[in-house]
Amino acid sequence: MKKFLVGFILFSMVFSVIPGAVAIDYDIIVGQNGKVGTLALNAVGDTLYFNYAINSPWELCEVHLTALNEVPEADKENIWHTKGYITKTGNPKVGQFEINEEFDPYLTEYSGSLNIGELGNSNLTIAAHALVCRQGDEIMDYGYEPTDYPWAINYSNYINGSPDSTESWRYDPLLCLEESDSSNQGTKTFTSLGHGGSIELYFDGSICGDGDNSTPDLEIYEVTYNQNTNWVESIGIEAYYNGNYYLVGNATNNLGSTTGVTNMFINCIYDLPSGVCIEKIRINDTLSTHDYDIDAVKANYKCVPIYNCICESAWANDTCFGGETFPGNNWATYVIYPECD
Repeated sequence: MKKFLVGFILFSMVFSVIPGAVAIDYDIIVGQNGKVGTLALNAVGDTLYFNYAINSPWELCEVHLTALNEVPEADKENIWHTKGYITKTGNPKVGQFEINEEFDPYLTEYSGSLNIGELGNSNLTIAAHALVCRQGDEIMDYGYEPTDYPWAINYSNYINGSPDSTESWRYDPLLCLEESDSSNQGTKTFTSLGHGGSIELYFDGSICGDGDNSTPDLEIYEVTYNQNTNWVESIGIEAYYNGNYYLVGNATNNLGSTTGVTNMFINCIYDLPSGVCIEKIRINDTLSTHDYDIDAVKANYKCVPIYNCICESAWANDTCFGGETFPGNNWATYVIYPECD
């Protein structure tokens, strides 16, 4: 990106401060008739400045550019042949051009320059190629990104098991939604499962793992006053995807982290599956002595689709005179500079 910014600033300065500079824009054409951007050319002394600007939804994947002082012909004595820029049949060999750049990530604009000191003062024949790509409609896979809002926001199928308490407020499923808020003892802001109870929880969209077992994918905030390690509660965690539930982990409250929290343990699941979209999770109480008390549940990664990429070859086109084509059997074009001036 830094390279691009420097090039773009330099290109802009050349156009604005060099007296007599001839700046010409050419269409960049894909599929012989679809405009996907603009190529700006400006020859100043011994230097040809160029700028590729690509229109959305297309992006710039590669650029290939070269310039000579003869038009390409199907003649082995032609300079395009002797330089190795075209095949015997007259088709361009873009990988052999003077300028060859590949971009990752893709760009929408790219500037550069080419030394033309050996070409004299005659018109330039410029071949400017680009590989442009856009997102397709076919989902090829699923990746992950950090969640925008990580906390569980809704529930279903809350089953209150055998209660460990007579306080009815503990068995309100709404109290385990949204952000963690039970750090102070005495606040009525958590949901007890009851012995053998369970609850299904939903997030703001599908979730998944990041494929790294050293970072937590799911964090379950469990309330145990004073972080009493002798007060043992346990759960099993299931993830629902591809039409079924799958066990993704078991947790015991007192083995969880106490970092950054009071009156709570944080039970972490490190290996949620990646490459799938988890629609919801189910937490099941698995101990018959004490209720597992859920303050909040946090999912760190969301599922994002990865679409296919459609890439096509594009050429700068000498549109002022209807286009100049290479002598080969494809539609590759070149431009004459500054013939369009």
